[in-house]
Amino acid sequence: MSEAQSKENTSRIIPFTPEEHIYLQQKDLREEVRDSRKELNSRMDRIEVRQDRLETKIDALDKKFDAKIDKLDAKIDALDKKFDAKIDALDKKFEAKFDKLDAKIDKLDKKFDAKFDKFDAKFDKLADRMDKFSDKIDSMNKHGNIMTASVIGVALGVLYVIFFK
Repeated sequence: MSEAQSKENTSRIIPFTPEEHIYLQQKDLREEVRDSRKELNSRMDRIEVRQDRLETKIDALDKKFDAKIDKLDAKIDALDKKFDAKIDALDKKFEAKFDKLDAKIDKLDKKFDAKFDKFDAKFDKLADRMDKFSDKIDSMNKHGNIMTASVIGVALGVLYVIFFK
C-alpha cells in the first residue's frame, strides 16, 4: 500500500456504535470470566489433589498413632500385671514375716507373763516379811517404851532418895 492509501484507511476508521461497543465489552468480559473460571478450576483441582494427599498422609499417621497407642496399652497392661504379681509376692512375703513376728511377740509375752507372775509372788512374800518385820518393830517399840518408862521411874526414885533423904 502506498502512503496515500494508508492515510486513507486510517482516516476511514468507522467508530463503533454504542451497542457494538457494549457487545464487544461483554464479549471481552465473558472471555475473561471463562479464563478466570478455567484458572480457578485448575487451582481447585490442584487444591483437591493436595487435600487428597494430606488426607492420605493424615490417615496413615492416624493408623501409626493408633498402632503406637495399642502397643503402649499392651506394655502398660503387661507392666500392670508384673506390678500386681510383685505386689502379691511382697504381700505374701511380708505376711509371712508378720506371722513370724507375731509368733515371737506371743512367746515373749508369755515369758514376760511368767516372769511377772514370779515377781508378783516374790513381792507378795517380801510384803509379808515386811509386815512381820514391821509388827516386830512395833512390838519392840512398845516394849522399849515400857522399859524406858520403868528405867526413868527407877532413876527418879534413886534421885529422890539421894537428894531428899
